[in-house]
Amino acid sequence: MLQIPFKIVLSGTLTSNFQLPTSAFSGEVTSVPAKTAKAPFRPGYRLAAVASFIPEGTVVADIGTDHAYLPLYLVTQKACPRILAVEKSQKNCDRAREVVSLFNLEHKIEVRCADGLPALREEDGVAVIVIAGLGGKTICRLLMAAGNSLERYRRLVLQPMGDAPLLRRWLVARGFALTAERLAREKGHFYEIIAAERGRMHVADPFYYELGPALLVSRDPLLVPWLQQKIRRCERILEGLQKAGSGEREGRYRYYVARHKRLKDVLLDVCYGK
Repeated sequence: MLQIPFKIVLSGTLTSNFQLPTSAFSGEVTSVPAKTAKAPFRPGYRLAAVASFIPEGTVVADIGTDHAYLPLYLVTQKACPRILAVEKSQKNCDRAREVVSLFNLEHKIEVRCADGLPALREEDGVAVIVIAGLGGKTICRLLMAAGNSLERYRRLVLQPMGDAPLLRRWLVARGFALTAERLAREKGHFYEIIAAERGRMHVADPFYYELGPALLVSRDPLLVPWLQQKIRRCERILEGLQKAGSGEREGRYRYYVARHKRLKDVLLDVCYGK
């Protein structure tokens, strides 16, 4: 039976406002959820999943905003009164400002040119930090650079492009609880979205840092195909090691054999609802 040994003790209150759609992000991008139909653009499932962790009416900072599509969506569809869109390069800032200007939303979306959270001030009143589309190590670096100022923010919404297990470990080690997670699939790729808040969290089995305890508890609609993809990747690696003549006693081979077994056990338990 699948048991996910972790405990969460939160220090904030924002979690109670979570409203998690159960099926809006469980497929390829062929259309957008009905709620986004009136939006001035069509966000993919990845951005829509990120936005699902942002309570309506909150002040948000989008770090690494790119084209500022997420701020546009949050202002027009989530009633967010103010968004700070932060980009590192002047070129990207200019591009984001052009998009914001195109929709006449300069009074609600402010683009700032800076490397991460140092662009924010306490008087900005930011409640939620979003960092999406960057590597897990880069996200850790940006959060570390913020230092004690992280205490000001009530929620972090993070979507790493890689190293999600490392990011989860970093968050828990620094006093954050992984309050909710969601998977999104876009153009054949899976994305992991993590919501974290200040609080204590204990994960007894390090293996679940890779899978995300909240993903397993919530039985995300994409959990089964996501696990199947991980299992197939393991099998390809094992096949490659065998062709290369790696013996079964070789450390890397044994690691992937054990990993393959754990993943299959989790998948079976999920499929049978244990």
